[in-house]
Amino acid sequence: MAVTTGSDRARATLAFLRRKITTGEWPVGSRIPIEPELAEQTGVGRSTVREAVRSLASIGMIETLPGRGTFVRSAAPTSTLLNEFLTDFTLEEILSYRRALEVEAAQQAAMHRTDEDLAALERAATEEIGCTRCPVLGFAGGEDSAFDSKFHRLIFDSAKNRLLAALYAGINDRLRTPEHRGRLANVATGAEMERDHARVLDAIRRRDFIDAVHAMVDHVDHDVVIVNDQHEVVPPLTRTPEQQQRIDTAREAQDKAQA
Repeated sequence: MAVTTGSDRARATLAFLRRKITTGEWPVGSRIPIEPELAEQTGVGRSTVREAVRSLASIGMIETLPGRGTFVRSAAPTSTLLNEFLTDFTLEEILSYRRALEVEAAQQAAMHRTDEDLAALERAATEEIGCTRCPVLGFAGGEDSAFDSKFHRLIFDSAKNRLLAALYAGINDRLRTPEHRGRLANVATGAEMERDHARVLDAIRRRDFIDAVHAMVDHVDHDVVIVNDQHEVVPPLTRTPEQQQRIDTAREAQDKAQA
């Protein structure tokens, strides 16, 4: 009869939990079962489960929020490593990278989403109507922020690209660090955020990846932005008045088309 050591059980438990995440059975943003349930599923003691959970938290795959539970934050152990790597880059560079990830995720979600994905996105968009985190991020306390938007996380789930989702989680972890507190803001009103989400959702619903890209590009311009010491917005991209007019004209045309 083979003898199973504590180390073997710990490794097996860690592999079990990690597989649940990497296979998508526990998607990014979802809450994992509580400790007693995990102990029953794995057949090990609660202390072994606790050790495995701490290990996954240390590499950024899950996060425990007091009073709320433990949530999946990344489908791959990239968050912590990426966080360290990103210390060499400016806030402007990091936000630019985040913008690129969101635009690509919207495009892939429009092409790869399932009916179940669409239903989840529609529920999330409805739940976030009247969102109390808008319009300010970074000037107020509390756990909720634009980084915790279920709608945005579900777009990455719908894209069916685990690396995109993992990198996005890592970027958001970096933006949550104290050194950036007070430098980031969400300048859109609740109504504007709802309008933007509705445009992105409509494009994904129609599987129109071109409209999805355009809608997300418009959205990220004011989703999370940098502000200076006077709380003035630092534009994410420098555009000429003529270029901005083209964007405004396209936005107005889209509003009329959806009216």
